[in-house]
Parts: sequence; C-alpha cells; structure tokens
Amino acid sequence: MKLKNYLFATVVFYISCSNENKTTEISKQTATLKSDVLIENAAIIPFSASSENIFAHLTLSGKSILQSRAILKAVNQQGEEVYCETFAAKELIQPEYKTANSVLKEAHIREVVLDYFVEKQKSNKANKDAIVGI
Repeated sequence: MKLKNYLFATVVFYISCSNENKTTEISKQTATLKSDVLIENAAIIPFSASSENIFAHLTLSGKSILQSRAILKAVNQQGEEVYCETFAAKELIQPEYKTANSVLKEAHIREVVLDYFVEKQKSNKANKDAIVGI
C-alpha cells in the first residue's frame, strides 16, 4: 500500500514538473501610453481666406504649464493641415502678467488657452448677425 502511494506521488510529481514548459495561460501584454498633453482647446471657426470652416486646436504639452510647448493647428474639412505653429507657452502670457509669480502665470496661461477661440467665435457671430440685419 505504501509502495502504491509512493509511486502515485512520484508519478504526479514528474507529471507536474513536465508541465512547467506548457503554459495554458495566455500571456498578457500591457502597454502604457504616456501623454504629456496638459491643456487642449478646440473649435470650428471660419477660415479667413474663404467661407469654409476649419477645425482649430491649441494644445499645451510638456512637464509643466510654464515649461510647455504650445501647438496651434488648423485642419480644413478635407482633413488637410492648413496652419501649424509651435511656440513656447510663455508667449501666451499677456504683458500685465509678465511680472506675476509662477502660480498666477500658470493660471493665466490656463485661462488664455481655455478662452483662446471664444473671441473669434463671438466676432464671427456678430458679423453674421450684422449681415442678417441688413
């Protein structure tokens, strides 16, 4: 009886050891996406050269708002890029905020980006209202 148990345990041990190379579990691959986009604003606005609308967006990317790069890009309705400019986000700071501390500068840049297309949309709406009123 002891011999049978010993043989059974030995066979089970060898079978389990030989299955180490055979994996029944599907290996998972994980990829981490690293995005350094800090703030983004987009709008559909009329293109100055024609009556066609364009999709414009302003994106700040980098480690911090003050050290970030700003990308202003415009794409027409066919998906073609019609304008692209890259500059330091500090260039968005208005003259009144040039001497402010870093916290105020960051808040100001954030506000400028979020309101970047608002004035253009207001002026376009005012022009359309004026044309309709004629």
